[in-house]
Amino acid sequence: MARIRLRITPLAGYLFALAFYSGMMFLSVINEKEKAASLTLDSEEPAFIRSHKSSRSKNDNLALQDVHDFYDRISTLETKCRKMVRFGGTYCKGYLDNEKYVCMDDDVILRSRNCTVYSFGVGADTTFDDMASYYGCDIFMFDPTVNETELKMSNAKREVFYPWGLSSRHYTQNFSIEFEDKPSNLLVGEFTTYEDIRKRLGHQKRDVHYLKIDIENMEWSVLPLLVRDGHLDRVSQLAIEVHTMDIIKAPPEKVLPMLQSYWQVLESLKQLGFLRANHRFNAVLETLYHDRAQNRTISTCMEILYLKRGFNRRLHLQRHLPPPEVSL
Repeated sequence: MARIRLRITPLAGYLFALAFYSGMMFLSVINEKEKAASLTLDSEEPAFIRSHKSSRSKNDNLALQDVHDFYDRISTLETKCRKMVRFGGTYCKGYLDNEKYVCMDDDVILRSRNCTVYSFGVGADTTFDDMASYYGCDIFMFDPTVNETELKMSNAKREVFYPWGLSSRHYTQNFSIEFEDKPSNLLVGEFTTYEDIRKRLGHQKRDVHYLKIDIENMEWSVLPLLVRDGHLDRVSQLAIEVHTMDIIKAPPEKVLPMLQSYWQVLESLKQLGFLRANHRFNAVLETLYHDRAQNRTISTCMEILYLKRGFNRRLHLQRHLPPPEVSL
């Protein structure tokens, strides 16, 4: 049998040593990252990202440059949800409408049979509420413009309806509506604040895992109060149907200031830890704005999902913190 002699040249030895050293350094870096992750609250969360739709500067507080600047900013995602699920929705004029997206990532997941959903602005479509209830959430539905007897809720065990509207103040308003070509009915709608609704339900200390707000342009007066008074501290996912169709009939010189005020409201959500995870323009003809300057048409109505990353882990840590020491 012939002997095989292995001859290691200086160059081969150097390359072997270099490869060994690089491998050890790689393992060391991985180990350090794992140690750091175990000490970081939001270590498993998707990183802050920016959508390819926009190459804007990170300083989004700058004044808007033009109309399209607003819609470019609002469609720029700030975090990535790895497990996005669609709840509900019906087709209208060939387009899916009233669907809501829910993130099932571990740090914000709605835990079945232990989650609360507030649904402001139900309308005649309860598909989102039905699906969320069958998933295992308690659904509290609100809308002063519909008659409860006309709602087709399919899971009465977990769905509760209240004829209240979300507003920045308390008042009543009459509505004359038609349902399925039936004669119009007169409804007396009650509007009140988020704080008042929480008190009525006895939910002051209850977490709201999913807050849906579809209140037809009233979000611009409600959101600042929710931010200012800390009512979003117990909210994990915030789904807003954003309405900016007021610019359609506004004088040209008023359009940009209006959008600037809207943007400031949405930016205030970031101060509370909410990041845009999903965005979809609503393809409804009545909400299209034609920008003559650039000869472009824009949808002024859109669905946005905000996530407060690390919400579930924060709750876990809060529940296991030792009680504060009280001096007697």
